[in-house]
Amino acid sequence: MVDGHMALLGAGTEEPVRSRGEYAIELLTFGLLRSAYGSLAASTSPEGIARMAELWRVRSTDPDRKSAVDAERGRLFLDLLLRDGSFVGSVDIDDGRLVDWLAATGEFVEESLRMRTWMPGSGAFWSPAEFIQATDSLAEWFIHRAREVLGRWTTGVAGFRKGILEAGIAREDLFLVTREEPLYHLNMVGSEVMNRGFLPGFRSRPRKVVLVPGCMRARSDKNCQALRDGLDISCTRCHDGCEVAALDRLGEQHGFRVFVVPHASSFTAWLRHWRNDVSTALIAVACPLHLVPGGYEMRGLELEAQCILLQYSGCSRHWDPAGTPTRLDGSRLLELVLS
Repeated sequence: MVDGHMALLGAGTEEPVRSRGEYAIELLTFGLLRSAYGSLAASTSPEGIARMAELWRVRSTDPDRKSAVDAERGRLFLDLLLRDGSFVGSVDIDDGRLVDWLAATGEFVEESLRMRTWMPGSGAFWSPAEFIQATDSLAEWFIHRAREVLGRWTTGVAGFRKGILEAGIAREDLFLVTREEPLYHLNMVGSEVMNRGFLPGFRSRPRKVVLVPGCMRARSDKNCQALRDGLDISCTRCHDGCEVAALDRLGEQHGFRVFVVPHASSFTAWLRHWRNDVSTALIAVACPLHLVPGGYEMRGLELEAQCILLQYSGCSRHWDPAGTPTRLDGSRLLELVLS
């Protein structure tokens, strides 16, 4: 399937062909998201999907209505996740409906764009039944194998997810904070695969810029004294124990710049800011669930980049109400910068 897909894309003008591993990750993503959300998509009415899509559109284009829209999205998401429905087997799941549903939630926008390229109408030479069988088998193998290899780093996911659902709070980020363990593993493996695909282009650009999330700061956004110049937020080292300050000092020694993005929602605008700079490669730092979508976005903008996984998640918006400053592996960062 990967060979045929690459041949089809290579014969057209839709996009530059990506690495073989990246297409394999797309197939795996299809199987895992069908496993995780296929039943929910099948049980959501067309009107419900259309409403979610409209809410996401309004949220993305009308900041003044964001609070009201997010309140409704939270109620819809909670109702879906707590729905007591019977399991729907893969043979009963329509992949087109699944992709529409994933896009409508607003949490799987980049994944749904990639999934559409595999749909039968895109020139595929396999049948829907063959595609479902292949991607289901791949997902089933990955779920068990990834748990064996990576499970010791994600032991808290199931308990955290259970606690969020039992709290029964309607929050707009429910489809982020209730993701199951295999989707963490997908991003952990997928980020490494995508890094390998990006590496030649990344090495070809002399200037390196490191993009770090706001959760790495020792101080809150309100108290942080970072300098703001348009979209660029640069560290002033206002707190000696701040991880961002430490990275900024490291950058001064090794010739790279460090910028802060306060939240993942700012990521798209910041990436477009660098789109036309052909001398700069990016290193994006993120928690697991943002890695692969961020990679897809950077590919779509034809940026050259690498990503680094935070050692743990800790932002107050999603993971820890008190907020825990996060960290990365500095040696891994230097390995990329100096490669």
